[in-house]
Amino acid sequence: MQRIPEVGFAGIDHRSAPRFLFALAARQKASIAWAVVTSSIWNTSQVLIPVAIGRAVDRGITAGNNDELVTWSLVILALGLVRATTGTAFYRQSVVIRTVSGCLAVRLVTRHITALGASVVGRQDVGNLTATSTSDVATIGNGIRHLGRVIGSVVAVVVIMVVMFTISAPLGFLVLVIVPAVVGLSGLLLRPLHRHQDEYRYQQGRLAGRAVDIAAGLRVLRGIGGERRFAAAFHVDSAQLRHADVEVARAEANVSAAEVFMPGLIAAVVTYTAARFVLDERVTIGQMVAFYAFAVFLTLPLHDIIEGASQITRALVAAARVTDLLNIEAPHRAQQAQGDASWPLGPLNDSYSGLSVPPSTLLAVVCADPPDADALACRLARFTESGTAKVGDTPLSSLPLPLVRSRVLLARNSDRFFADTVRREIAASTTVTPEEISEALRIACATDIVDALPAGLDTEMTGRGRTFSGGQLQRLRLTRSLVAGAEVTLLVEPTNAVDAYTEHAIAVNLADHHRSPVDGRSTVVFTMSPLVLQQAHRVAYVVDGRVAAHGTHAELLERHPGYRDLMTRDETLAVEP
Repeated sequence: MQRIPEVGFAGIDHRSAPRFLFALAARQKASIAWAVVTSSIWNTSQVLIPVAIGRAVDRGITAGNNDELVTWSLVILALGLVRATTGTAFYRQSVVIRTVSGCLAVRLVTRHITALGASVVGRQDVGNLTATSTSDVATIGNGIRHLGRVIGSVVAVVVIMVVMFTISAPLGFLVLVIVPAVVGLSGLLLRPLHRHQDEYRYQQGRLAGRAVDIAAGLRVLRGIGGERRFAAAFHVDSAQLRHADVEVARAEANVSAAEVFMPGLIAAVVTYTAARFVLDERVTIGQMVAFYAFAVFLTLPLHDIIEGASQITRALVAAARVTDLLNIEAPHRAQQAQGDASWPLGPLNDSYSGLSVPPSTLLAVVCADPPDADALACRLARFTESGTAKVGDTPLSSLPLPLVRSRVLLARNSDRFFADTVRREIAASTTVTPEEISEALRIACATDIVDALPAGLDTEMTGRGRTFSGGQLQRLRLTRSLVAGAEVTLLVEPTNAVDAYTEHAIAVNLADHHRSPVDGRSTVVFTMSPLVLQQAHRVAYVVDGRVAAHGTHAELLERHPGYRDLMTRDETLAVEP
């Protein structure tokens, strides 16, 4: 079994679609070279069979020489065996090339999406990412697979022309003129195919994104009665995709028709001309049989050339989508390679808002404008490159991103669970002890969730945790955050889906957890819940993106009217039916 070669960003030129395909092919030079060799021998052996048949007719049947007939029959048998052997080797190698090319493309796309991290949000929608990671990479593999076949077919066509010139210069010249003309005319049909495939790929990604949005927000849509509106939008996008698909089918039908008609036309012209030459005694009957076989055989390599050009065209369209993704610059890629940097001394802080996170503290942050909470959390976690977040006096943006990710953890309600056991989903590291998991479950009030599962922590979790309620998922996310043990954990509304009793218990547990020595670790909770705020060691009140006041919850209620009004308004909204 062939090992998939290692790839790195430096080794793959993705500045354009043709360069990207060439770079992927260059990574498999030996495989593609072997495919070209076997394809060329396979096609050439088929070319030589008509020559051997012509010799058998002229020297054996016409001349009545049995020895010559047997000799050339054995030659035909040998050529058939060569054709079968090399054809089998070629097709096997083609499958290997297709598989390896697709795997290389998937690996590049996956690594780059991982390098982009949170910055990919807003640059690529889910539908395009899904299509790029699945259908596009498969199309690229199929296109590169046809390279050897096209080259072998070209070799076969050249051999046929040479043999025809050897037998009859006029007939060879006729083929020399017709074949390039036919291939050129067929190439004109590939331009609209390329254009329609590009449009189809765009509409496909758009519809996939729409479907993902509807599926993710189905509960909300039902709550606000927006199902019909989004269903109508989906039908419009679906109709546009169907129209694009019809245009692609029409263009592909034209190409397929050319694959049949053009070689057939060549066969008819060449056979008719050869028959006229026999009547004029310019060629022998055996040579006419050979020319007829050449004309019929030409349909195969010409079909392969046109089909290969079509597949390579589709691969170029897919490669253009992949290179668009790969050309998105990863944030501070050069810094990611630095692994010897150390974490600076000092608290995590944001100079724009004035927020500072002291060590060993449960800090609550209340934002008068809720979107400010997510923006501030993203700056502190370096999910956005603002330049205002620092550790002590060191800008967070100057540190290697892996180091930042290991020290600062941002947990939001949009974070997902994958299909795996509960244990591996909440504790990915193998160094986490069962005691640490149990303690995290206790703090997050999630012990009862695990106890109710048939196999406990070893129970298989479905994708996105669909078998759990919203409150259960929040508690499991909190457990996962606590198990990670980051120096600073940022939680955005981690308890807004749990009941009041459980929320109070979680808040008490978090506060007690940070009263005991925990190696200077701190937790920042962005929330407006009075139950959490009452237990927080310190509360920061943010207005217009800046810290307007700080203290305990009771102190802010007493001395800051804006904070008091915000809490009173939030409580009023919570009790309204």
